[in-house]
Amino acid sequence: MKKIYLISLLLLCGTVAQAETLIKTVAIVNNDVVTSYQLEKKLAAAMARDETNNRLDQKQHAELRRKVLNSLIEDRLVEQRIHEIGLSVTDQELNSAIEDVQRQNKLTREQLKTALETQGMSYADYRSDLRKEILRYKLIAREVRSKVEVTNTQIRSYFETHKADYMTQPTLRLGRISYPLPEGATEKTKEQLKQQAQIARQQLLGGKPFDEVLAALGSDVNGGDMGVMTENELSPQMLKGIKGLATGQVSEPMETAGTIHICQILARTPAGAELTPEVSSSIEKILATKNSEKRFSDWKKELRKHAMVDIRI
Repeated sequence: MKKIYLISLLLLCGTVAQAETLIKTVAIVNNDVVTSYQLEKKLAAAMARDETNNRLDQKQHAELRRKVLNSLIEDRLVEQRIHEIGLSVTDQELNSAIEDVQRQNKLTREQLKTALETQGMSYADYRSDLRKEILRYKLIAREVRSKVEVTNTQIRSYFETHKADYMTQPTLRLGRISYPLPEGATEKTKEQLKQQAQIARQQLLGGKPFDEVLAALGSDVNGGDMGVMTENELSPQMLKGIKGLATGQVSEPMETAGTIHICQILARTPAGAELTPEVSSSIEKILATKNSEKRFSDWKKELRKHAMVDIRI
């Protein structure tokens, strides 16, 4: 028995020695340790995310490794600050965030788990990463975002630079007068209704208000202001009939779906971009996020400046 114990002890010592060789401390961040295992794991993930990393030469690979290590150091500092000020994420918050992801991607919980597995990630690891991400947002909100300001000048400047992103489609407002065709209408009947439509058309072209012309036509004729719309919302026949008409002009009589129509262009609005309150609010959120990320980056540099960081590779 004693002999077996000695062999076991030798094996144990060999295992510990091997572990010490494989897993080393690559950095000390205040009172926390970054290990070579953590570094290589994150480096492997960075290599997998970008195929071009597999073609790096020795110098470039060393540079990537250094960046990954710096990222791990920053993560430690952020985690320490989160712990210091007592931020946390409840299970309810985490579950709500996961449900939002499922809703946005139209996935069930099982489908989400399957999608994660195809990416080489377990559901438990996903929950852990998401918890860290939520904590990071909370930290940004507390330490950074509350101090970020977006000025009207910045909003205007962004709008002018990205005006194409806020361009609206041209719109028009149509007045429609319709003459329903009786069932089994002959060509003669159709021609008579088209002549009546031409009379109404000439009145509109002569400047008579649309509502007055429509009201004088009696109950056998219907129509009205169709409101503001884009040309894409019109039927192909109606779109063809009003194509190229300016405000105030009236289409020739046209037959669609058993009805004779004439349409007057009551108004046209060209394509354009306007800094509406809704657009301004949207831009403010974009700039607040950008400014927060920049300020957070500066904040992390300041945090590191006052930390005890010992890199051992």
